[in-house]
Parts: sequence; C-alpha cells; structure tokens
Amino acid sequence: MGKLAIKGGFPVVAGGLKAKWPIFDDDDRKALLKVLDSGSWNNKVQIEMFATEFAHYHDAKYGLALGSGTAGLETGLRAGGIEIGDEVIVPALTFIATAYAVVLVNAIPIFVDVDPNTYCLDPDAVESAITPRTRAILTVHYGGYPSDMDRLMEIAERHKLFIIEDCAHAHGSEWRGRKVGAIGAAGAFSFNMSKSLTAGEGGIMITNSRQISSLNFLHHRSSPMTAFQAALLRTQLKRLPAQVDLRYEAGEYLARELEKIGGVNPLKRDERITKQGYFFFIIRYDSSQFKDVSRDKFVQALHAEGIPAGTGFGAPLHKQPAFLEKNIGKGGYPRNFCQYLDVVDYSKVSCPVSENAVQNEQITLDANLLLGGKPYVEAIIEAISKIKENIDELI
Repeated sequence: MGKLAIKGGFPVVAGGLKAKWPIFDDDDRKALLKVLDSGSWNNKVQIEMFATEFAHYHDAKYGLALGSGTAGLETGLRAGGIEIGDEVIVPALTFIATAYAVVLVNAIPIFVDVDPNTYCLDPDAVESAITPRTRAILTVHYGGYPSDMDRLMEIAERHKLFIIEDCAHAHGSEWRGRKVGAIGAAGAFSFNMSKSLTAGEGGIMITNSRQISSLNFLHHRSSPMTAFQAALLRTQLKRLPAQVDLRYEAGEYLARELEKIGGVNPLKRDERITKQGYFFFIIRYDSSQFKDVSRDKFVQALHAEGIPAGTGFGAPLHKQPAFLEKNIGKGGYPRNFCQYLDVVDYSKVSCPVSENAVQNEQITLDANLLLGGKPYVEAIIEAISKIKENIDELI
C-alpha cells in the first residue's frame, strides 16, 4: 500500500474539504417574504436600490440590474455603440459567455492570448490584434485577478477604443485601491449560484458614464432582474465585504505557502492589485518539478487526498466548436451573425499560452474553500506537499 490516498494510503482530509455555499440566515428569509407579501414581485424601487448600492460598493456612479451577467456585457457593448460587423477583442481563456455577449450584438469576437503569469489579457497581444474594424476591448478579470488596467486603458485611449470589463469572477477585486467594473467604460457582474455574491441568478452593468447609464431603452431589450433577486442580493451584499477580506487573506497565505513548495505557482503577485475577490484560486502546475507527472494525474491525486480541484472551463474559446464550426445563429438568434463570423477563420487562431494553460497547467480551487481560513489552506498545502514528497508513486 502506498502513502498517497490514490494508491491506498490515508487521505489528508477524510471525506474531503467542503465549502458551505450559499451562506444565508433569517435576514434573507425576511427580505424574500417581504417581497412575497407585498405582491409586487417586480418592484422597480427595490431593484434600483440594489443597483445603486452595488454600484457604489464598486466605486461606480450608476448600476443597471439585469437577469444575468451576460446581459450586462451585452448591454455594455450596445451602450458603447458596438454595431454589426465591428470587432471586439476577447481573451481566449474565459467562459464562452464572454464571447457570446459579443455575438449577441452581431459583432465579431477576436480572440487573443493571455499573459502566462496572470491568465488575463496580454496587452501586447491586444495591441497586435487591433485593426481598423476594432471598436472595443472586452477584458476578463479571470478568477478574480484584475487585468492590467494601466496598459489596457493606455492602449484603448491611444486607439480610441472603449473597454468593457467582465467582472463575473471579480466581486470586490481592486486595482490600485479602486474596485474593478467602472475603470473602463462599463463592467458586468454575474450573480449566479457559483458567484461570490449570489441570488441563484442575476447580473448587473455598472458605469461612471451618465451617457451609458441614461440609455434606458437598453434595459428593456435585456432580461430584467426580479424584486426577489434584488431583495436577496441586498442582504447578501452586507456580508460581501467581510467575505472578500476573508478570501483575500486566505488566498495570500495560500500563495505564499505554495511558492515554498515549488512547481505549484500562484498567479503573479502584483502590488497594483490591492485586493483580489476570488472566484477561484488558480495554481500554475509545472510538471517538470513533479517528475513529469501530468497535471490531470496530479489533480486526481489531489481529489483522493480530499482536496476538490478543477482545471477551468475546458477548451479555449478559439477551440470551441461554436466558433470552429461557425454554427452560432443558424436558423436562430442572432439572425444575421453568421455572415460576419465568416470574416475570421478560427482554426488558424493560435493562442499557445491559453492552450497550454487548459491542457497542462491550470488547476483551480473553489474560492469558497478560502472561507474556511487557515485550517483549509493548511490542508491544501499538506496534500500538495504529500503528493510531491511521494511523487514516485504516480510514475
């Protein structure tokens, strides 16, 4: 019998680490019952109060509450004047909904690579991808790690582009002491079940632009938020700052401890990131320091030790069948997209950093594990150290 649990040994965490989510109490119940008893289940005052409160928490003047984060991105793109056939730069490493928002406005997603140290848009790759048809940069604060907003804003200003921030992972994240979301022209957040602020579903677009916020007709073209969601989100928002702080402190501790082990590197530590509101904690696995044991086998060993870990969203966007086969919009909505999709041959797009991350390198940990604080972090570190010490068992 081996020492590793996958080889019959005793696991570090018998039964596995478990994160309780969502967290709720009587305040949430009372808020929902108040809406129920009112009979006004789509009360605009309740919805607008949440939108304002969330926007102000994220250092923005205006918020527009919607039915999903994707609707928030779509609304931001429409408000920014993106039209049929325009090009929008999108990172290859993200969830497909980021690019689908571009599709929904009949524009063309142009996929570019990410920085190997941050997994966010590589500013040099962005600049190389700009053409006369480029109108916007849709950057993703991946896993909650803020993009390099200094470089991206400078590039956008120089080329007269506007920036939309996909903040679906980044509730509470800060760049130079300013929360993400309205650093660019607008930003969108998701409130679905997996997010660090949730009502089961929902989304919001925030902005500091009065012009963008005043385009109320866009609200009616997108999916609305209900008063139930808004009421629940208002009570959940009161807990969010403390939860962000707890995840951040545990994440910083985990990052420091991982660096001591070697071969399981956190994303680059950047002093301009003054707070990271994690969606998941990302580990960059280096198989050369684990005797060439593959990332996937390492993750299997982690699971056996009781540490739930994932590998992200699967294929990078330029490898997704929806784009390779150009089957979006055929016979459906958006009705006229396919003729513009043909402008790009996605099979010829190369994003080697994104491809390597997906295939060999990226390991993700649910950020709600960080709410367990130091004991959970120490269990993760113990499991990883144990696997490295006994790596010969996996060869």
